[in-house]
Amino acid sequence: MSSPDPAKVQKVREQLHQEWTGDATVTAWRKWHAQIAAFTRGATDAILETAQLRPGLRVLDLASGVGDPALSVATKVAPSGRVTATDLGPGMMSLAEELARKQGLSNIEFREANAESLPFADESYDVLTCRFGVMFFPDLHKALRECLRVLKPGGRAAFVAWGVQEQPFFATTGGIVMKHLPAPPPPPDPDGPSRSMFGERGRLRRALEAAGFQDVHEEDRIVNGIWKRSLEEYWVQFTEVAAPFRPLIAQLTPEKKAQAQAEILAALKKFWNGKEMSMPLEIIIASGTRP
Repeated sequence: MSSPDPAKVQKVREQLHQEWTGDATVTAWRKWHAQIAAFTRGATDAILETAQLRPGLRVLDLASGVGDPALSVATKVAPSGRVTATDLGPGMMSLAEELARKQGLSNIEFREANAESLPFADESYDVLTCRFGVMFFPDLHKALRECLRVLKPGGRAAFVAWGVQEQPFFATTGGIVMKHLPAPPPPPDPDGPSRSMFGERGRLRRALEAAGFQDVHEEDRIVNGIWKRSLEEYWVQFTEVAAPFRPLIAQLTPEKKAQAQAEILAALKKFWNGKEMSMPLEIIIASGTRP
């Protein structure tokens, strides 16, 4: 596997840090975390299942954000198991720490960590989990090699990523916003990170195998995203939480924003049953073990 351009990697790293650790993003996730956790519960359940957790295991969770799935992992490995939850900065994890205290979880610790240079010793963990983070690793191969390094022999890694771009979760919001931009942004680098890069079947499996994992398995799955608030609140949540789209939405004139909002609400209404929205979410689930 060829090494990515270091300059491109650094640019992506800086962009991700700016988008996901800034005050606006942290504030939005604190505001909406309960609704988002419920909406993505199917993805959390998928990674808990794939990780094959049991009491007593030592687990490393990458890109933990506000605590999904790290808090759920902690309950699965309790009382004797422990979880290390990590993220790029302390902002998102500050809420996860609060939630852990409220839930009485004493077997979880929080650390700032970059997946490409994990600050942990070799063979430290039985299991590694990462939900909706692997597609944003600036240097994927280096990060996966680090994942392999910190696992004990026979240790298991479990990843969940978004599936194809052409699915309702993207099409009903960001896809519509993009149509109304004054000038569309350039397409993502085909070799660089993007939210739907693993929608290409077998790509995550090949990446894990290239990094040295064995017994690698990949599958795509549809889970239901349940939103119990109004459709208007879903749109507001998107404008505040979706960090990469905030600057794009800001480019819209008031008229274009109103038009995009009307189209988005009409698209979301297809999944509304009068009480809640149930949207099919396509995810990719992959796992592998350290030899």
